[in-house]
Amino acid sequence: MLMCLKKVSNIVSLGVRNIQKRSRYWPTLTLAFIISFAVVYAGQLLIDGSLSRDAGYQTATMVKNIVGNGSVVFSWLFHSTHAHFIENLAIFFLTGWWVENRVDDDRFILGIAVVLGIGANVAAALIFRVPGAGISGITTGLGLMIALGAFEGLFDSTVRLIKAIPEFTLSVLFVLWSVGGLGQLPAGTAVEVHILGAVLGGAWYATEKIRYDFGPHQLRI
Repeated sequence: MLMCLKKVSNIVSLGVRNIQKRSRYWPTLTLAFIISFAVVYAGQLLIDGSLSRDAGYQTATMVKNIVGNGSVVFSWLFHSTHAHFIENLAIFFLTGWWVENRVDDDRFILGIAVVLGIGANVAAALIFRVPGAGISGITTGLGLMIALGAFEGLFDSTVRLIKAIPEFTLSVLFVLWSVGGLGQLPAGTAVEVHILGAVLGGAWYATEKIRYDFGPHQLRI
């Protein structure tokens, strides 16, 4: 009897959490990260004293030369060019919003900053000896999480296909492009960071799935 009551309680709690997640609309944490990236990039331009196209790159290089290899811990906050900055923030807004609406706030912050941000850059530096800058590893990881979630949604009767199909298609195309599977990426792109971001994004998704029942039932329907 106690076991049955416990199971019912767990189901009710899960339902309440899912309703709460679906009711969250504004991506406050995603926007907070975007503001942080914007402040850092503005600082890069101020330090360089220029608005030239590669001012961000010059500052990032200077910081790396001063700090050394330890810069990989925070280099994910940097951007190299104006186009790099704008493109990354636009993609992060879309992918971050999707994931933020499906995980708790503390895990979202931890996943973005520690797992996909610091984790991907440090791993790339240790494994491939490749320094990374920017949030492309983060957006690739988030993109893979969307692809996996949307893929599950394709086989879930409670999820509308008109929503799951474009989410799955676009996220898969983005991830393939980000890891160099669709065409050639711009010169100097740290593809290794993107690949590790995808790997860590998959690990984050699996953790959410196993421990917190993350799945297509949490898609907005």
